[in-house]
Amino acid sequence: MLVLLVEDNQLLAKNIIQYLELIDIECDYAGSMTLAEEQVYSRPYDAIILDLNLPDGDGVHACKRWKEQRVVSPVIMLTARSGLQDKLLGFEVGADDYLIKPFAMPELVARLRVVAERRPAPKVLRLGELEFDFAGHTVHRLGKELALSRTGWQILSLLARRSPEIVEREEIERMLWPDSPPDSDSLRSHMHLLRKIVDKPFDQQYLHTIRGVGLCLKVSPCR
Repeated sequence: MLVLLVEDNQLLAKNIIQYLELIDIECDYAGSMTLAEEQVYSRPYDAIILDLNLPDGDGVHACKRWKEQRVVSPVIMLTARSGLQDKLLGFEVGADDYLIKPFAMPELVARLRVVAERRPAPKVLRLGELEFDFAGHTVHRLGKELALSRTGWQILSLLARRSPEIVEREEIERMLWPDSPPDSDSLRSHMHLLRKIVDKPFDQQYLHTIRGVGLCLKVSPCR
């Protein structure tokens, strides 16, 4: 099982990660909403553990946004709020479960396993001639499978989930290389190869560069 933990309390996060690793549950970590926004689109998670109160963002708004942007990973919300209205609001925006702090680690694990088992199969996303299968990590254009590298898939799937929004260059670089910022030509090289695969053999251009801002994937030109 692969889990994303979004929690700014470093001591609590450390305890959760260590406990999950002891029972062979792999856990990625985001200590802020900014980092969470990058990671949640980078790979498919079996579950997301989301703290509602982060210094740079609100968990309720984040959950709503992720669900609207086709993120299918189930979300368990962590909070000190125990009121019924708080729980109802969480469920209203797409949360799958709700856990009140403080909680026992075995209970968290039990809830993770339940929501992961009922995780819905990702829907196929179609953008013009492109068809994305997020479960299989494949992309077809006009019925032909595109031969993408792992990095190419990461970039293209992020742009697809955010389409028609423009994704800043810095966000893409942090997603691909979170620990070691690349030289200025690294992303440019990957995009050159991606364009050759996605656009060059076809009549219409879908990948667009917005000079000084970032990239977008759109059937019509980005503005």
